[in-house]
Amino acid sequence: MKKIILIDLDNTLIDFNECARHSIIDIFNKFQLPYSDNVFHTFITENVKIWKRLENGKITKAELRENRWNIILGKLGIDFDGHIVEDLFEKGVAKGAFAVDGAYELLDYLYPKYDLYIVSNGFRFVQESRLKIGNFQKYFKEIFVSEDIGIPKPATEFFDYCFEKLKSPDKASVILIGDSLSADIKGGYNYGLETIWFNKNNDDIPEDITPTYIVTKLSDIKKIL
Repeated sequence: MKKIILIDLDNTLIDFNECARHSIIDIFNKFQLPYSDNVFHTFITENVKIWKRLENGKITKAELRENRWNIILGKLGIDFDGHIVEDLFEKGVAKGAFAVDGAYELLDYLYPKYDLYIVSNGFRFVQESRLKIGNFQKYFKEIFVSEDIGIPKPATEFFDYCFEKLKSPDKASVILIGDSLSADIKGGYNYGLETIWFNKNNDDIPEDITPTYIVTKLSDIKKIL
């Protein structure tokens, strides 16, 4: 019987892409940099690549912060200091709490029945800010962030840390919900947990990753838990 639910935050409960888009537009307007849809598309493409490198242990959080926006601006052909953009970008994202459709309804359903915990590879100050702004924090007993743990999902050590804090519960009593196959579902599967993949884009399922359940809407999770 499930008692504990580990839930990813970005693009599972809070729409990171929408938070990022607003932050980028504000920055580009502030410095009168040329903005178009290609700017956001390039950000999404390059940001995914950079976070994959973090998940695979090829870069650190510090290196991500140091290089991310210099890489993106370079791809766009814009001559501007990426460190300035990075700082303002994170602060802008921290102010955004755009909920994914059905997020509050799902949490209202789960909260009385299970112990809920956030598991995130994001930056702590950003996640805490958005949870507070969006009034999400009331649902969760604790937030587990890779920045504190020192290693990101999907690493076993990330989940070792969480389970130590949770007093080593039976893995059969824990389930993980997330949108990222590489970080959430792979990490949970490798750790011996049941997983729910929030496949909102109806992406194909790779052969090497096996979610226990797949949903395309958060509301469908109510049929599982």
